[in-house]
Amino acid sequence: MKTNIIIISDDLLFGKIIIPLLNLNINHLEIDVCASVQEITTKLDKECCDLVLVDGGMTNMSSLEVIQFLRLKKNVVKPIWFFPEIQTHPYLYKAYEMGASRIVNKPFDPYWVVNEIALLIDKQLYKPAV
Repeated sequence: MKTNIIIISDDLLFGKIIIPLLNLNINHLEIDVCASVQEITTKLDKECCDLVLVDGGMTNMSSLEVIQFLRLKKNVVKPIWFFPEIQTHPYLYKAYEMGASRIVNKPFDPYWVVNEIALLIDKQLYKPAV
């Protein structure tokens, strides 16, 4: 079974930091990088995803609006991890209100993030039947 991760960012460095580590540590992985709402829509119309990583430093769209769009318009129920540039309490609270599942503060340790993603995927794949 293939795991699908969408990275939403228009920063080349954001993906270049995480993607190689994800590919080294997680088997059967498909990663798509989307830099616009149109790319997000095209990807999610074709197939669902298992995790979304949203970069808070995007220049062409609001990260919070992207999270809200994913939850309300595209009906994404899987985890959305948000990597905000802004660290104020009201902003982070708003991110959770919009639908972020987890907030990872910048700067972050990419090895730790990839380890946490691997643990999440393992938990999703091997969830006991109820």
